[in-house]
Amino acid sequence: MAYETIRTEARDGMLTITLNRPEARNAMSSLMMQELSNELERWDDDPTQRVCILTNAGTCFCAGADLKELAAGTYHLPPGKEDWGLLGMSKHAFKKPLIAAVNGVCVGGGMGLVLACDIAIASRHSVFGLPEARHGRASTGDGAILRLMQQIPHKYAAELILVGDNIDAARACDWGLVSRVVDEEELMPAARKLAAGIVKSAPLAVEYSKAAMKEAAAENDLCPGKGWAIMDRYQELVNATEDAQEGPRAFAEKREPSWSGR
Repeated sequence: MAYETIRTEARDGMLTITLNRPEARNAMSSLMMQELSNELERWDDDPTQRVCILTNAGTCFCAGADLKELAAGTYHLPPGKEDWGLLGMSKHAFKKPLIAAVNGVCVGGGMGLVLACDIAIASRHSVFGLPEARHGRASTGDGAILRLMQQIPHKYAAELILVGDNIDAARACDWGLVSRVVDEEELMPAARKLAAGIVKSAPLAVEYSKAAMKEAAAENDLCPGKGWAIMDRYQELVNATEDAQEGPRAFAEKREPSWSGR
């Protein structure tokens, strides 16, 4: 499908979505939210595409909301997907893994996008920040504050949210915002290598593992029953799949597994 604000490429079981408004620093316009949410919905329902890489054209991953639209009062969520939230994805749960490959400036809503992804990597020259408080706003609508408090230590999150200074990619990696930092020319090869590892895994094992991760994130591992009940439920789901039998059988027969997704 042809889009105005994003580019897409599907190959080897992975989809790459490139934010493609470099002249506007990939600011998230109403149209971009609609196109991004439409493509993500199509991808999540396509059994042949197992993982999505989200990256950017130009020198800015995403500068947040389109301020010109906000000022004009025309900014709106995608029709029919209002419950998906800002960015066209902030409140929506996807079955499959999302990988953010950040190449450049990632601020405001761009941070919301990265935090909504399951894995994130960055090029060395990338910078990250939440400047909203300096402009009288807060990073609440895109889920950045909520997810920061779940994903990194409190004091690091407070510095990003309350101080508003940008941090470089090395510090973002130290703080756990991204899992690795690479040279710019290695960014997409590194993202595709991670995606290829996911493609090699059993589809339902990945789906249920991701769901278990999301549910377990807010649970206490020593809380009587609840946290372990989540793990037990997903273990039963995974063990009941045909792929759970195929994996050990392929290992014993010294061959690559043939996943059925059942």
